[in-house]
Amino acid sequence: MNDNIEVGNDKGYAPQIDENQNNSPENNNNVSQQYPVDIKQGDDLSNSTVEDPIIKAQLRNGFIRKVFGIVTFQLIFSFLFILFCQTKIIKQFISKHQTLCTLLLTTSIICFIVFTCILACNRRIARKVPHNYILLFFITLSESITCSSVALQYSFEIVVSSIVLTIAAALGIIIYTLRTKSDLSGCKMGLMAFISQLFFFGFLNLFIRSSFFNLLYSFAGTALVGFYLVYDVQLISGKFGNEYSIDDFVFAAMELYIDIIRLFIEILRIIGRFQKK
Repeated sequence: MNDNIEVGNDKGYAPQIDENQNNSPENNNNVSQQYPVDIKQGDDLSNSTVEDPIIKAQLRNGFIRKVFGIVTFQLIFSFLFILFCQTKIIKQFISKHQTLCTLLLTTSIICFIVFTCILACNRRIARKVPHNYILLFFITLSESITCSSVALQYSFEIVVSSIVLTIAAALGIIIYTLRTKSDLSGCKMGLMAFISQLFFFGFLNLFIRSSFFNLLYSFAGTALVGFYLVYDVQLISGKFGNEYSIDDFVFAAMELYIDIIRLFIEILRIIGRFQKK
């Protein structure tokens, strides 16, 4: 048996085992607990690769559960924070301290951009615990503050309705993506083209004062976020070959969380426009 046992490439690997380690029952139990449930202690994995169905399925399923678990806690925190900012006490505080709140909002936007770039551009930090969790927490907090400032423009009923619709829409898209046989994980260039067109219409929106055009722009933004949600979920599931590495669970959770939050913002704007009419 080789000194080092590798399973697959950077997309997933089994821990290294040293033959010089003490073969006591305590050490054997610690090693066996690091493998997927269906892999028994003492199995010969020297010729295993990431293509082995049991290993690959166990690692990917664990990755999926971890990502969706993290995103669930992020969304609970953000939505509760948004609803808390809708209370009368917080609104009165904001109205009396507008300069302080503007400074807080500006700081949160800057922190969101900086921390997101760090996780996206430096995968070493994105895979290092607890640094990745700390960065993800500040990203979640910054995005919650930004969304709360947008939600303050609407009534409590609209905000609650938008949250419910966002959860329902996100669940529907995720379930569809996990069940569909259509591969959309290779449509990144098409999504980038969609973004460029949306930026162009957003620029026109600065000069065209039309409620219909604004509503159309919001629907287009919702569609784009929906496509990005499908794209990211397929990369998380890894059904069609294109996938996130199992070490990038924090980065994948950040991408999925941002998609759902952007979906909430677009739904909030659409419902708000319909109420104004």
